Amino acid sequence: MEIHRRMLAQYGQSIMSQRKVYEWVEMFKSGRTRVTDEGRSGRPSTSRSRKVSSPQEYRNYLNDITNAFCCKGTM
Repeated sequence: MEIHRRMLAQYGQSIMSQRKVYEWVEMFKSGRTRVTDEGRSGRPSTSRSRKVSSPQEYRNYLNDITNAFCCKGTM
């Protein structure tokens, strides 16, 4: 897909997948005019994911969750 190729040339490997680019192209062809999220009904998300970059950081993250919700010190 030409759009994906151009984005890859401009921004490098940190761009969205070719499939996602195709999905966005289809949405714009169908009439979408903005890239921002559209309003939705229902309860808004209240969770936030923490990014982890190493196995040790992941273990610490799991420990934090475990300690916050139940069995302290079991991981």
